[in-house]
Order: sequence, then C-alpha cells, then structure tokens
Amino acid sequence: MRYKYLRVKISLTGYFHYKKDGTEMSPREAIEHMASMGYRYVGNVPVRIMGSHGIMAEYDMIFEKELQ
Repeated sequence: MRYKYLRVKISLTGYFHYKKDGTEMSPREAIEHMASMGYRYVGNVPVRIMGSHGIMAEYDMIFEKELQ
C-alpha cells in the first residue's frame, strides 16, 4: 500500500480547507481530486487542537492506493 497525507486547516471563517499550489480545496474536493488519481480516503488524524473545548484546528486526511 502507498499512503498520502493532506494537511487540512480551519480558516478564519470556520471552514476547513486544503491548500495546494495556491489553490484552496474543500475536504470533499480534495477527496474527489485524490480519487481521480486512484487513491481511496481512509480517515483522518488530528494534528492540532485549540482551546479548552478541544476544537480541531488541523488534521491530516489519509489516502491509500494499491501498489502495482
């Protein structure tokens, strides 16, 4: 298996986004983009939590692809 990780961050408006080469994608757009390259979304890992309420500020989206 080959794995790829995309770092997703919360914006000032409260929405999550992934930035690549100056373009922003929503998490759904990132999943569709990676699927077009043969990757499958398998989950996420929290990277940064803020505040006393434990608000997730950043996470890594995990994708996998069969090696051929």
